Amino acid sequence: MKVLFPLFILVALSTATQAQKIVYSETFKKESRNMSFEILGKFKGNVLVYKNVARKHLLSKYDQDMQLIENMPLDFIQDKILNVDFLTFPDFFIIIYQFQKNNIVFCNAVRMNSEGVPLSSPITLDNTTIGFFANNKIYATSFSEDKQKILVYKRNIKNDNATISTRLYDNNLVLLDSVNQFYSFDNKKEIFSDIMVDNQGDFVYTKESKKQQRDYAGYMEAIIHKYRIDTVEVRALPLQDKFVDEVLIKVDNLNKNYIINALSYDDRRGSVDGLFTAVIDIEGAKVPRVAVNIFNDSLRNSINRSSSFRSAFDNLVAKNILLKKNGGFVMVAEDFYSQTLSSNNAWNRNYYNDYSNPSNYYLYNRGYYGYRPWNDYGGQEMNRYYYNDIVLASVDSSLQFQWNTLIHKKQYDVDNDNYLSYSFLNAGNEIHFFFIENDRKKDIVSNSSVFPTGAIKKYPTLKSNENEYDFMPRLSKQIGANQMIMPFVYLGQIGFAKIDF
Repeated sequence: MKVLFPLFILVALSTATQAQKIVYSETFKKESRNMSFEILGKFKGNVLVYKNVARKHLLSKYDQDMQLIENMPLDFIQDKILNVDFLTFPDFFIIIYQFQKNNIVFCNAVRMNSEGVPLSSPITLDNTTIGFFANNKIYATSFSEDKQKILVYKRNIKNDNATISTRLYDNNLVLLDSVNQFYSFDNKKEIFSDIMVDNQGDFVYTKESKKQQRDYAGYMEAIIHKYRIDTVEVRALPLQDKFVDEVLIKVDNLNKNYIINALSYDDRRGSVDGLFTAVIDIEGAKVPRVAVNIFNDSLRNSINRSSSFRSAFDNLVAKNILLKKNGGFVMVAEDFYSQTLSSNNAWNRNYYNDYSNPSNYYLYNRGYYGYRPWNDYGGQEMNRYYYNDIVLASVDSSLQFQWNTLIHKKQYDVDNDNYLSYSFLNAGNEIHFFFIENDRKKDIVSNSSVFPTGAIKKYPTLKSNENEYDFMPRLSKQIGANQMIMPFVYLGQIGFAKIDF
């Protein structure tokens, strides 16, 4: 989920959460659980939602009372697409979508005005010819914080070689830069992170290396490409005798830093013991700073543990880095794992870092498989999902822990995790976390908030007079200082609720 306001950079805003107001949209028979959707946001007082209904692509426009104004077909999009991304602005937005035609995968884009009318014909940003057995999900996208730079990239991994191809555009879809980078690459022992682009058009990613396939990484380097410069800068990041996994990068444009976080491990196949952080100066004038902060025993005792004291944090997945104005940040992680029922009726545990497949022609970052709010396993296997505590760690500008705390939750479901996990609303001087809790066999939406001091406040649960509405907090979108759109299911049909706090 993209956050509209950087943490604590805004002046404090009112957080009048005592007066909740919920307005529901009407639901429609065709918009059932198989529908894909994405909430785009508010444009001139109206709310726009993209929907893929039975392979028909459309924009739904709702007024301030969530009454449907119109459904606008997106006829320029092919029936079957591989992925779709959106970049929104106050008065227009950009759709970036992928589709395959014969053996060619296209990445196209269209600029749309706030009324949902195309401002131009589709523009092909890139295309790739693939083999018959190749994975056809080719492209990933990254956007700068000021939304003036759009990076489209792909990675080709073949025969122990990696090619990273990037194309940089402005928000008018004008090509600014195009680069191909070549590496020797061991797909079983090396991992690339996501690529992040800054406001200047420079981009950064990491490459981690490990001794054996099932180990955690014992070596990491950051690779930085400067705008319109042919060569790259490679910065080794000392791990201080630790091992790392699950790299998460955030660009701090205000303080001109790249912030790189990863969970740290006490051994190459050991347990999570803390947080590794590296800060790289965007301008390149300073030596990278690194630090390891160890989670304290109090936090270890507090977390809902399903295993031993030592391995209490082993299910953590880093989800978000929330920036502070002074150069610090808050790292948000979630206790998550899943299980799959195998052919011999045994439950196999799935770990989040097992996302790369050596047989894939293309290697992707873990977050890029398209926006699919409803899972489809074709009835071939059964999956259990566990989303538990949210862990928050505040790191100051000197890379030391200020505090770490957690928000308790315990969630479980089978073959469907759309009601699990959390979303958050940034109110400037506090961050609200929303998630489903089960209270006396009734699902309610919990509202817990974290303050700059690390204090946690539990607000009244989301009040609804209707028992039949099942909310999906994880798929929500903040559209104002104290306003969000939260999808729901009512009698098997999907709708959208506008909530004012």
